[in-house]
Amino acid sequence: MAIARDDRWLADAQGRALPGAQVYWCTQPASTTDNPPSPLATIYSDIGGADPITQPVLTDGFGHAFAYMDDSILYTVVFWHPLFGSSPVVLIDQSIGGGGSGGSTFTPFAGSLIGTIDGTNKTFVLANGATPLAVLPSQLAVLFNGVYQYPGLGYSGPTLVSGQATIVFAVAPQPAAGGNPADAVYSQGLYVA
Repeated sequence: MAIARDDRWLADAQGRALPGAQVYWCTQPASTTDNPPSPLATIYSDIGGADPITQPVLTDGFGHAFAYMDDSILYTVVFWHPLFGSSPVVLIDQSIGGGGSGGSTFTPFAGSLIGTIDGTNKTFVLANGATPLAVLPSQLAVLFNGVYQYPGLGYSGPTLVSGQATIVFAVAPQPAAGGNPADAVYSQGLYVA
């Protein structure tokens, strides 16, 4: 077992740090509807892996939390904060360090989302450059005008629709108008090759 560090930052929709959030690392499959989620992974305070720490880890004044853990498996990371009410932010299939998924190869992707920005369309296709993503990502970050969006809050999905990984925004991106530029939508992440 190799040990690697995982760093997490948590911010609200305006990009402000969320201190005091509870961060949990779970093995998969994880039950995330209760606080605490389960099953909790063993996490450590340093790369030596000699000092296990108790979960949750609380985010600091910059919304930052970290822990060290086995880098050979995928994790589900769960954030609880009063701002989220009874709905935590849940990130499944998180790779720590350079390992993960028992030898699977993770491939990075990034690109502007494919779809019509007309003020009514909310459905967009994830892309690697200009090529639609044909598989569901293992790790996904979605940005709307440079602000990270949370799954279940800023967007839903991803799902495969006609062989393309698709998300649906909560609010339709707006076209250029009145001298203002069109909204910019972007995504990046990893998928298993």
